[in-house]
Amino acid sequence: MSQQTYIVSGMTCAACVRHVEKALASVPGISTVAVNLATSRVTVEGTAPFEAMVRPVEDAGYGLGRIEPETPESEDLRPAQRRMIFALVLTAPMLGAMIPGLGWHLPGWLQALLATPVVFGAGLGFFRRAGRQARHGQASMDTLIALGSGIAWAFAVGEWWRGAHHLSFETASALVAFLLTGKYLEARAKSHATDALRALLSLTPPTALRIEADGSVLEVPVSMLQPGDRTRTLPGQAVPADGRVIAGQAEVDESMLTGEPMPVPKAPGDALVAGTVVHGSALEQVIQAVGADTQLARMAAMVAQAQGSKAPAQDLADRISAVFVPVILALALGTFAGWWWLEGGFAHAWRPAVTLLVIACPCALGLATPVAVMVGLGAAARKGVLVRDAAALEALGQATDLVFDKTGTLTEGQPRVRRVMSCGDGTDAELLRVAASLERDSEHPIARGIRAAHPGEAAAVADFRAHPGGGVTGKVDGRSWRLGSETFLAIPFPALDEDGISVGLADERGLQAIFVLGDRLREEAPRVVEQLKRQGLRLHLLTGDRRAPAQVMAAAAGISEVIAEVLPEGKLAQMKALQAQGRVVGFVGDGVNDAPALAQADCGIAMGSGAGQQGTGAAMAAAPIVLLRPGLEPVLEARKLALRIHRVIRQNLAWAFGYNLVLVPLAAFGQLERFGGPMLAGVAMGLSSLTVVLNALRLRR
Repeated sequence: MSQQTYIVSGMTCAACVRHVEKALASVPGISTVAVNLATSRVTVEGTAPFEAMVRPVEDAGYGLGRIEPETPESEDLRPAQRRMIFALVLTAPMLGAMIPGLGWHLPGWLQALLATPVVFGAGLGFFRRAGRQARHGQASMDTLIALGSGIAWAFAVGEWWRGAHHLSFETASALVAFLLTGKYLEARAKSHATDALRALLSLTPPTALRIEADGSVLEVPVSMLQPGDRTRTLPGQAVPADGRVIAGQAEVDESMLTGEPMPVPKAPGDALVAGTVVHGSALEQVIQAVGADTQLARMAAMVAQAQGSKAPAQDLADRISAVFVPVILALALGTFAGWWWLEGGFAHAWRPAVTLLVIACPCALGLATPVAVMVGLGAAARKGVLVRDAAALEALGQATDLVFDKTGTLTEGQPRVRRVMSCGDGTDAELLRVAASLERDSEHPIARGIRAAHPGEAAAVADFRAHPGGGVTGKVDGRSWRLGSETFLAIPFPALDEDGISVGLADERGLQAIFVLGDRLREEAPRVVEQLKRQGLRLHLLTGDRRAPAQVMAAAAGISEVIAEVLPEGKLAQMKALQAQGRVVGFVGDGVNDAPALAQADCGIAMGSGAGQQGTGAAMAAAPIVLLRPGLEPVLEARKLALRIHRVIRQNLAWAFGYNLVLVPLAAFGQLERFGGPMLAGVAMGLSSLTVVLNALRLRR
């Protein structure tokens, strides 16, 4: 079963979303469907081929096309702009005649000549879509607009033939012109919502300097690079693809990926990420990943996927939209009948009915949630917070509990030598030199900690052998050494009065030294914990480490609830236990050994280790939210952003519902006629949609 994303054309409101979802859900082999009005995208999961989905969508009155989610293009707004200008230019003379004191009156034939191309030319799309939907018993915003403008135009024609002095052509024309203007402004505002994604994709340079086999340098398109190629990146240029430094030393600006403003020093052996910018000196690298396999491309795909996902808050709008348009049609018919009965004629009845039809279009309702999610996730990406699923971010905003892993999350995850205890005749420096030499080629965290404690040169090691889970052996300066745990050495260690990891060094004479290593609490941990507690979150520490060091670390951070000595399965059980109490639980871990807990939590947050680090790739696969910047500060930023998005969604939904609750009754009772009736309705409907989009765009700040 696969997941695919396609583009849908012709959607204008929340009712359209329901129609497309219903059409695709009827296709055999489709298990889930998620339609996003703001992005005009649909994500389907199942086994049905694309060809089998096209016809049902077309029958529903829409179009379905293929698209690569990694390479979104800006919508071409020029056709919409031309239709808007055309409609406004032809409508302006009729509106000018309505201005008191202007002194002109357009003959009926000229009004008809101006209004007809606007209604049935510029506004043809409304009628086409409404017609296709009507053939399948469906209705949407297009139905309301087509009925409203069509009735106004038809009544104006009837007035003209009867020789009436005042005609309603300007109402029909202005209605379409104002709606097209509102839609164009809305589309322009919506185009800014995907700026962050387009900015991500534009980071990769178009060309690269490839080092050929003979040492010459050739400028080639980035698309021609392959893993194993060697490239050179000059100062001020962007890295063309993911790789590893093989020559040179420089600083690299990774802020566009991590949000971290300070450049990162790079030397041979360090990782480079496509799109980051080199400063100070040139770097040569060997390419390890290109195209869709680069971290930048995976980030862009992740953001696109999340922007197309549906937040739970959208469910309410979807349920209402399923019945909204039919209810509005019924209310408009009742309004028409009531005014006909009260006033005794069509001339007084059609205007309140048309005003109600147009002013109640559910555009704002359909855009309220998805546009806020789309803008918010783009802002998150610029700060180094990658979100795979909008539901996870919404859950973070509603979380009651936040559970932290210890090692690498609350702590730095880098054990350091706290103490060297000599048990023989060697000095601390000599024993550290031997241990660091034995651990020279190991990537184990303990090995890195021992090497970091010895700043000098390592000695040559003969007969080296690694014993997984135990330690290492080898000869240094002609003597045989063993380095490892108490069990591996089979030598009892003396009791120590401090928490930490004890590693012993022994030779043929016995134990020579004990190195005590310990992790350090992140400097910002107490401050971050305090701020999260002020937000009302209940905090927990969940770790596989021993209880004593776990409690010491939790107390230093300010966390009182500690569960220690649990395996990954135990962490999963703890998540389920909290959720069984009705808690909304977030889990913060490293994204690898915490994968079960990250998946079970309502909101799993994986701590990345910075752009280009190995942990990041694993984290991106394990959790719906990934923090690319190291440290705990991004957890606060993610929580703050989640709260802001949740607040904007509530504001947008309140506006969308409140707008209709206030204006629909006023339209039905004719209270809007003194302000322009149908023309006011066209302006108000366009402004309502524009309002929710502009409100969502505040999240970019």
